[in-house]
Amino acid sequence: MGGVCAAALVVIAMIIWQGVTAHGAPDPTRLNTSPTAAFLDIGVLVFREGLECILVLAAITASMTGSKQPYRRPVALGTGIAFAATLITWFIAVRIVGQLSESIPALHLQAATGLLAVIVLLVIMNWFFHKIYWGGWIRAHNRRRN
Repeated sequence: MGGVCAAALVVIAMIIWQGVTAHGAPDPTRLNTSPTAAFLDIGVLVFREGLECILVLAAITASMTGSKQPYRRPVALGTGIAFAATLITWFIAVRIVGQLSESIPALHLQAATGLLAVIVLLVIMNWFFHKIYWGGWIRAHNRRRN
């Protein structure tokens, strides 16, 4: 888990550095952008999204010890199905975004999809924390009270 935290700190530092040097989110489609800079900008974005996925899976499976260990197999199966669904939706999304980018500027489209991703992540994490942490705290409190 320490390696994941270290990788997260490196990615956060790179995102802050990019934000400061590019005065906001870097635009890999900007004129006079070297292929290396565009590759690094997109690579950091993809790495950050992958890191978020790993952190969510680690948080879900971390509590599956002891009597909850049999739930790991269905989570792994669900992860595999989700990966296949991701590949399918990738091709669909590329087609839709390609059609939308003909009428909407690319940066506006990027901002809208990024905002949607943040909202979805917040809703899921709120549900997860409520289900696991608050639910467990309330049950423990009720047991102590009784």
